[in-house]
Amino acid sequence: EGTSYSTQDGMVALIGDAAHAMTAAMGEGCNTAMGSAVKLADRVKAIMEQNGEEECSLNTMSDAFIQYGCSRPAEVKPVQEGSAARNMGPK
Repeated sequence: EGTSYSTQDGMVALIGDAAHAMTAAMGEGCNTAMGSAVKLADRVKAIMEQNGEEECSLNTMSDAFIQYGCSRPAEVKPVQEGSAARNMGPK
């Protein structure tokens, strides 16, 4: 089973350093956190539209947390690895 930034029940999702801490070597920590917030907001919006909701329900938020939590780690991992590699310097 892969990494997820959310609990299985969709009650909690992690964003920023809580989910994807990285070194300051590339200066991408804040950018990645903002990108994660946008990705989560996009999931909420898409699910609300799919369900025909004008106000976000708890079920919609939980579904968005789960979808974000499962998809975001793969997008962030290359940035984390690049940051770690740059922090280590030349071999």
